Amino acid sequence: MYKKILLPIDGSECAERAGGHAIWTSNVSGADIVVLYVVDTYFLRSAYLPNFRGELYDSLQKEGEKVVERFRKKLEESQCEGLCKGVKLKTEVTGGKPYEEILDAIRRESIDIVFMGSTGKHGCQKSSTFEGLNRTLFGSTTDRVLRSAKVPVVVVP
Repeated sequence: MYKKILLPIDGSECAERAGGHAIWTSNVSGADIVVLYVVDTYFLRSAYLPNFRGELYDSLQKEGEKVVERFRKKLEESQCEGLCKGVKLKTEVTGGKPYEEILDAIRRESIDIVFMGSTGKHGCQKSSTFEGLNRTLFGSTTDRVLRSAKVPVVVVP
């Protein structure tokens, strides 16, 4: 059965719902849960002032830590309903491209299964190409993880 579950979060409702499924699976299997928040640093490359870029990254990192803590409390209060006594949560906040960091965490943490929201906090991306059709069902990060992960990925709407 599963020993380690990865739960990437971004503060979205989909991630919260995925957390409920991860908790349930953890209770059944005894698996530990790794909660991962990725500060998307891709757009920071366009920041011209290095000092501003560093300050912005630090601010985003602190916000990520707050999101993880709020998420942990919310899971314990609303999702667990007394079921989380044996659930071990490990939290991590890191920076980079979200899909790359998720795939790296799968390898680094020896993850057995991933639970993630179908879309992130930014919602669906629209495109006029056929690839855009896929993104109306899944966000770009979820789509990339689904295509590249070597472990099962459960997508929660």
